[in-house]
Amino acid sequence: MLFYFKSVLCIFIAVILSFYHEDLSRLRNWIFSGRERTILAIGILSARENFEFRQAARSSWLQKYSSRNSDARAWFIVGNNSCEIPPEYRLNEYGCEKWKVDISGLQEKFFTANEIRTDNCSSNLEKHFYGGFSFQVNYPVVVTQLGILSPLLLQNTETKVAIMDPQSKEIIVQASVSLNKSSAVHGYLYADVDPILLPKNFEGMILVEGYLKEKSCLDMVWNDGGGIITFKRIYPTQEHLDSKIYSSEAKTALSIRFFVPEIAKLKRIVQEEELVTKQWFLHLEELNKRLRTEVAEKEDILIVNVTDTYRSLPAKLLKFYQWLYFNHDFSYILKTDDDSVINVAYLLQKLQEDSQFDSTKAWIWSQFRKNWPLNYIGKWADYEYQSPYYPTFPCGAAYVMSQKTALWLIANAELLHTYQGEDVSIGIWLSAINPNIIEDDKFECDRECNFESYNRAQLSPYEVHEVWSFFEKCQNLCSCK
Repeated sequence: MLFYFKSVLCIFIAVILSFYHEDLSRLRNWIFSGRERTILAIGILSARENFEFRQAARSSWLQKYSSRNSDARAWFIVGNNSCEIPPEYRLNEYGCEKWKVDISGLQEKFFTANEIRTDNCSSNLEKHFYGGFSFQVNYPVVVTQLGILSPLLLQNTETKVAIMDPQSKEIIVQASVSLNKSSAVHGYLYADVDPILLPKNFEGMILVEGYLKEKSCLDMVWNDGGGIITFKRIYPTQEHLDSKIYSSEAKTALSIRFFVPEIAKLKRIVQEEELVTKQWFLHLEELNKRLRTEVAEKEDILIVNVTDTYRSLPAKLLKFYQWLYFNHDFSYILKTDDDSVINVAYLLQKLQEDSQFDSTKAWIWSQFRKNWPLNYIGKWADYEYQSPYYPTFPCGAAYVMSQKTALWLIANAELLHTYQGEDVSIGIWLSAINPNIIEDDKFECDRECNFESYNRAQLSPYEVHEVWSFFEKCQNLCSCK
């Protein structure tokens, strides 16, 4: 009886679905029928405060494309909020991570590691000690000594330890430590170095050069001087791919003695944080008012749900693609930045006349970076991509992708990990589907230019107007000479 009932129910549902199939199809088409049609959708990454850049673009190369147009339509992609931490209290200028300073723990002189003695020792209680770590300086410091945990040193040997540049491995300062000649402090033996000032935001790594014992029953604690430095990664070898993110549970064989020459000034900076933060909030209120006015007056700003920082650019781009899919029917997407000038008319002509630009095929068109090494410091620092080189990626200044390529990104947007920049992220993401790479050196990656260039990049608002005046006079983005 139950089997009979289920069979009848299935037949009934099938009949209903077949009866309404045409209506359901019409409903699906109706959902997307409201989408405006454009051949080329232009996404322009822009920071909330970049009012002059946006206006320069609107009054020059975007005159025809910042409002509704059947061939091309442009949007400035802007995050929905600014970082609420004042710039001077952030760990760096690329994200929105707070510099945490403990004013009660600030020290004019400090060692980055201190030994903790234990009463019992057996092989099963021994801990592994790493031969290096990287760090960032959050306030200017002077290096005066370098040290090694004494039980890890070999007898009758001098072991070199050095602070170096993480990217180039260039030695900044170096010392030789031995059991006989070095002074002991908190279980570490230290050797003097010629004092060297490390500026704010300096990023370095300290590594041992030679052999050490790797295990000891002793324990240790890290000391950042109250927030004067930030520990970043732990290194068992010199290779970045062998490193791992810093943890206070990890043990280091090495230590640095720092001196803070302007500790009183630092304390004043910490004490003024509340006042500076209030002033920053007032600044953000004015910025928000101005941006709301701009959004109301223009039809070319898309606000996406991210905090507006450099590190959020990949997320901003993905959210633009998702929004575009639900609101516009497009064949191609051009991505660029608000400090660029683009010859949109010529790109449109190429896209419509050249058979290789089939929007139903997976391809991306630009000038490309190939075998590009990862950076480990600064704006482009990346420890998350596990290879010394990036896959081929387009220059972020300008690239065009087909609808087919964009649809894959849109379908997988929630799964895609965002890396340090949107250009390298695009390359990493698309390596999964291996789209056709259409290489064209007429796309410019930076300020370079030739008479056939499709675009100019890294311009000031004044230069945007100047470049466009060249183009209007002589159809050349470089000059009229």
